[in-house]
Amino acid sequence: MMRVIEMLSERKRAILKAIVSDYIQRAEPVGSRTLARRYNLGISPATIRNEMADLDEMGYLEQPHTSAGRIPSYKGYRYYVDSLMEAEKLSPADEERLSRILQQRLSKIDAVFNEATRVLSEVSQYVSLIMTPIFGQQVFQQLRLVPLDSQFVVVLMVTDTGLVQNRVMEIPSGISAAELDQIADVFTKHLKGMPLENLNSTFLQELYSVFSRRNKALQVFLADLIAGFPYGEGEKVYLGGTTNILRQPEFHDVEKVRSLLQVLEEKDHLCRLLLDMASEDIAIKIGEENRCLQMKDCSIVAASYEINGRRMGTIGVLGPTRMDYARVVSVVEYMQKLLSKTLGEFLF
Repeated sequence: MMRVIEMLSERKRAILKAIVSDYIQRAEPVGSRTLARRYNLGISPATIRNEMADLDEMGYLEQPHTSAGRIPSYKGYRYYVDSLMEAEKLSPADEERLSRILQQRLSKIDAVFNEATRVLSEVSQYVSLIMTPIFGQQVFQQLRLVPLDSQFVVVLMVTDTGLVQNRVMEIPSGISAAELDQIADVFTKHLKGMPLENLNSTFLQELYSVFSRRNKALQVFLADLIAGFPYGEGEKVYLGGTTNILRQPEFHDVEKVRSLLQVLEEKDHLCRLLLDMASEDIAIKIGEENRCLQMKDCSIVAASYEINGRRMGTIGVLGPTRMDYARVVSVVEYMQKLLSKTLGEFLF
């Protein structure tokens, strides 16, 4: 997203940067004397006060109370993120904690997402969100039907990303192993190369008709098999560290927290939110940029992860508008690379 960055004098830039940094760290309005004492700005408190008044008038600062210092506005945070924020290198300790997902032997992809979400929230100290690979961008590759015993079969559906949907089905009596192999071969032959978003019940019913005339047992099995296909299935969002929001002074208001937690339970909303942010390497939505009213006091930093060189899903960190943007960006970027590498090794 292209944004026009207003030209501010070096003095105003230095003061705005100091105020944002101080408020992120302490969550208290910042006054001119405090700035003069804590930051080597090379100007007097009176000059700082005048510059702060200008920044307030320009919309970069707000004064919560008449006698209080000032805090950054949405516009102030946006200017800081776009023009003043400096890249921050993660500490070796944080890198090691994030890298745990590579050090574990995780047998299921759900476990990868669960662990990544947990570690991301632990290191960022905010709420973490990870959206699973975008459904419509995956392509059907193979169907396998693997008998467990005489009564049950494991249905494996493999996509071009290597992701596997598996479920266990009961085998009606009268269906042979050879017929199971034939069913899998026919489905694979007809569906291979088809985007999952193009799969629909009408198309699958055509495959059903190939076998259904043979016997009643095959009719029952095929009906259950087709009903379980993931066409129309949406992406999932994994959440971690939702209680971290309670530690933030901005969310000591019980009603505000309840409203936010209700939004975080709406997975469709979270999917749309992360999909909207998936086109940029690092996307940052601040305060009122979030369309949802309950999230106007929050910011989100998000990035897309890749599988086999293709952008497939999104990870994000949600916190108050006062979040430590520079650190969170570093955390998200590091996890983005780790998750892409982990999923690549897991699936291929």
